[in-house]
Amino acid sequence: MNKKFTLAVMAGAFAGFSAFLFVKKRKTRQTGQPDPITAKTSATKTFETSSPFELPEKESPIYTSRPVSPSGEPLYDFKDVHNLIFCEETQLSKRLIQLENSINIRDIGGYTGYQGGKVKWRKVIRSEELAHLSDKDVEFFHDLKLKHVFDFRNEAKARKQVDRLPGSTQYHLHPIFETLGDKTAGIDFTKPGAVDSFMRNVYHEQTENKAQRFADVLKYLTIPSETPLLYHCTNGKDRTGFMTYLLLGILGVNDETILSDYTLTNLTFDESYQLLGNIMSEELGVDNYHLWEFYGVKPDWLKISMDYINGNYGHVEAYLLDQTDLTQTDFEKIRDNLLE
Repeated sequence: MNKKFTLAVMAGAFAGFSAFLFVKKRKTRQTGQPDPITAKTSATKTFETSSPFELPEKESPIYTSRPVSPSGEPLYDFKDVHNLIFCEETQLSKRLIQLENSINIRDIGGYTGYQGGKVKWRKVIRSEELAHLSDKDVEFFHDLKLKHVFDFRNEAKARKQVDRLPGSTQYHLHPIFETLGDKTAGIDFTKPGAVDSFMRNVYHEQTENKAQRFADVLKYLTIPSETPLLYHCTNGKDRTGFMTYLLLGILGVNDETILSDYTLTNLTFDESYQLLGNIMSEELGVDNYHLWEFYGVKPDWLKISMDYINGNYGHVEAYLLDQTDLTQTDFEKIRDNLLE
């Protein structure tokens, strides 16, 4: 790792930790006390700096010990160096959109793409579900003049947890999967590897069979007047992560950088565990600590999609040309619209 990359890594890591403290403080204030599992497992080491985005003098890990379950069993660590990857263009101070009641809302701008062009900021936003937004958060999107929101959840979840949006924003319920019940039936999520296996099946399914659903959203990005645009699923990581891969691929961002962007979701792992854990635990009838792997992303999951597309088609564009009704002209329009 060269010195420049190391500094970028550490700047991103410290900024992410600041973001973690911000949301953690809000969540603790709301509940009165931290979650006993995450409070126990989130051992941290802080840096002495005058600014939350100032480079630390020494390289130091954010987490000093691997998370463990209440029984003492080591758990998968979504915040180690293999699962939380920063690059020179991470720019968390601009990328993270920290609202009053948000966890995982990020701008995909700033990355280097086709012919050296930079992806424009505040044109495309990736997010978790928006049902929990405060009035002030909704006002932020109003001021942004957010044009469209695409909700990748199924209808049942979207109706149960309704997005809060400005009146001027057009909402699109756009399920990628109508239901995943058939895929969870019979799975014993208390067994090691069960969640990982399930998630791998999700990535295979959306890559091999759902391309047109994502392409329908990409079409809106061929028209300059239809941005800013936001898309989201429940936690803003898997369906949203694959959508971001396709879009950044069209824009010419390299796979290594796309993978880095994908792993930034792991900054919010603890908050996701707290806010979504009880819901998922109730739905599946399983103690939440068995579901640990649902609340982060593994680079290997997105690599399933990357390997399938690169191995069978060579590039995202060839994949979309074969699997959807998008055209080469559409790709050119998207680049004209979103690249500086």
